[in-house]
Amino acid sequence: MYRLPPIRYLARQAEPTRISPFFVAVSLLVILILSLFPFSDWRFTGEPVFAFFSYPLPYYATIFDNTVNVLAYIPLGLGLMLMFKHRFFGALLALVCCVLISSSVEFTQQFLPGRVASNLDILSNSFGGMIGICGGLILRSRRWMRHWLIFRHEVIAPGRAAEWATVWLMLWFFSQLDPTQPFLGVVVEARGLPQPFIAPINDAALFLRTLEGVGMMLNLAGVGLFVSVLVAYGRDIPRVMFAVLGLALVLKMAFAGMLLKPEQFFVWLNLNIALGGLIGVLILLLAWQLQRALRALLGVLCLSLATVVSMVWPLTPQLSGTMPLFKWQYGHLLHFNGLAQVIGDIWPFGAIAFLLFFLLRPISGQDFP
Repeated sequence: MYRLPPIRYLARQAEPTRISPFFVAVSLLVILILSLFPFSDWRFTGEPVFAFFSYPLPYYATIFDNTVNVLAYIPLGLGLMLMFKHRFFGALLALVCCVLISSSVEFTQQFLPGRVASNLDILSNSFGGMIGICGGLILRSRRWMRHWLIFRHEVIAPGRAAEWATVWLMLWFFSQLDPTQPFLGVVVEARGLPQPFIAPINDAALFLRTLEGVGMMLNLAGVGLFVSVLVAYGRDIPRVMFAVLGLALVLKMAFAGMLLKPEQFFVWLNLNIALGGLIGVLILLLAWQLQRALRALLGVLCLSLATVVSMVWPLTPQLSGTMPLFKWQYGHLLHFNGLAQVIGDIWPFGAIAFLLFFLLRPISGQDFP
């Protein structure tokens, strides 16, 4: 049976969506991090820089790399297709952009140790872009666009900034894909060789446990409050907020099951994380009914303090302690985990910027209609 849109959606003219440009920018950011991490030790081997374009196929290929190459460019192709207005020329231009971006990335990779410039990667990236373009052709139809506009009106607060912040929230999930790091934590586990450091209290172990739990508490509360600011109607805040956090937990468990050895499945969870998470949930239960501006201010405070905790944390990750946890070859996962690390480092700053914007330019509409 045909379902009519909500009356309050029909009661006003829907604003056109402007989410695609920021979606493209975020997709490109993910590709650059995934392709160029760790951004160091650049060198020139002396080989002809354009020779890889004419290498016989397949010059260098692994199932893992090819799969990642395809998947990484699907969002980019999708966003480009949604951004361009004309269907045929938009699809052609989106494909050309995917090919040019992939070629530029592969050209740059030959100057990084541990990277291989490959024409097969360009083909894989282009194929992923084509899949995204096909998806964009479907989603830009009137039917699917209508579904998106209704969802946006029902769930997301009005305004372009709220749409863009929703894309930034989607990026946050990547920070939770490293199963060796604590769930929603902002610190790294102390694995491998002992690392000397100076603790401000006599009990150094207590200092580390406190930082770990407090970091989890602040990060969970900050992310939850960020989500609450983006929700259109106050009655939906708990449902959306805990759905986002629950999805992050499911992703963490799924990647732990895929990548870690069975006996290391819960390496991302400990008592400190559990206690910090419990307190963070209590903070959200107490704060979600506050006015939107107060939630934004509290979110800025939590995310800022969580960033401070990550800076104060005295330990650094060690490959010697992390490698034995995986059942896959770590070489295939180094750059993937680097993606989670980099996004985890930069995401709070973007979220804080959005929350400050919402403080300076409050979102119109009632929190509790």
